[in-house]
Parts: sequence; structure tokens; C-alpha cells
Amino acid sequence: MLDHKRILLFDFETTGLYPDREQIIEIGAVLMEKQNDVYVEIDAFDQLLLADKPLSPKIIEITHITDEMLLRDGIEQEIACQRFLQMMEGNPLLVAYNIQFDLSFLYYFIRRYFDSNYEIKNDILDVMAIYKDRHRYPHRLDQAVETYQASVKNTHRAIDDIRATFDVLVKMNEELPNISKYVNVIGFNKKYGVSGLRLPHVKYIAQYGGQREIEKA
Repeated sequence: MLDHKRILLFDFETTGLYPDREQIIEIGAVLMEKQNDVYVEIDAFDQLLLADKPLSPKIIEITHITDEMLLRDGIEQEIACQRFLQMMEGNPLLVAYNIQFDLSFLYYFIRRYFDSNYEIKNDILDVMAIYKDRHRYPHRLDQAVETYQASVKNTHRAIDDIRATFDVLVKMNEELPNISKYVNVIGFNKKYGVSGLRLPHVKYIAQYGGQREIEKA
């Protein structure tokens, strides 16, 4: 499916939309290693994180995470950051659905709690960009799960969304001539432009949905 020995699929739930001033409140991460040409799960991290401020009613509605849950089960942000960095050892391919959002939070997360000069240099793969290349609006993960009849349903909880994302990726790979073409490419809505982080090794391509702009590039 891919040339990378290891892939790290991840998803964050957050206190809001702005990575420079909001926090991650849940991390779901699954590290996979290629063994006999098949990716096998070798590590997983599913954890709530303590936040500096109460959650808004909207975030509670979307994520089903409450302040009580964070106080009971959450760990310190610094500890979660160190655990995630352990999973990033060996430079795995970073994989997420709508990875631009998660990468921006990851960038500030690591800079805030580990190294203020940190730069993300890993190869990346945005599963939403693949889906958007081949299908018209809407492009939410739940739509991709429905289209490809993924065996894991997304729940807006991080670890479930990761496994649903991987299932969608596997099924899209079966119909794609070359999924590696999407590595280090992020699609964006031309009307709004690229929001958040820009990585120098990543190409940003406008997508309208169902027109295969990346495949044809």
C-alpha cells in the first residue's frame, strides 16, 4: 500500500479551533509497522489530557468529553507530549483525516511542551485529500466511513476515528492506481485558502471535490 516501514495514525480532540491558543484534550494514536507487506498495529495511545480551562458547551456536545472526565482520567499535557514523541521515533509517516487541523495542533503542542524550535519533517498523508479527490461534497469522515462501509464507525472520539480512518484508507487503496502520489500533499478549499501551518516539504493543491486534481497533478 505504502513504501513506509512505519505509519502513525493520529487524531486529536481539542478545546477549540485555534492551535496557537487552544489545547488538545484527547489523543488517539496507532503506530503500525509493515510486516510481510501488511501493516500491523504495534503500539496505541488513547488518552484524555488535562485542560487549563473549562470546556465550552459546544466542545462537550461535539466530543462527548466533559470536564469531569478530564479531571478524573486526564494526564498532564507534558506527559502526553512525551508519549506521543516516543511514537514518532524513527520518522514514521504521519496519517490523519483532515491532517491540516491535526498537524497544526501537533506543531504547537510539541513547541509548547518540548522544544520551542521544533519543526515537523515527517512525511504526511491526508486521507481526506484522497477521499475528496474522488468524491463530491460532503467530505467529513462519517461520509467516507459510510461510502466505504468501514468496519469501525467514527464517534468523534479519537481512537475510534483513527481506526475508521485506516479502514477507509485500506479500502480506497484497493481502487487507487498509486496511493503514494498523495504523500506530502494537502488539499484545500480555494475559496478559503490554506489555513494554519504550512510545511516546506508539503505541496498544497486546491480541490473542488470529485475532480481528481491531485491524482492528475
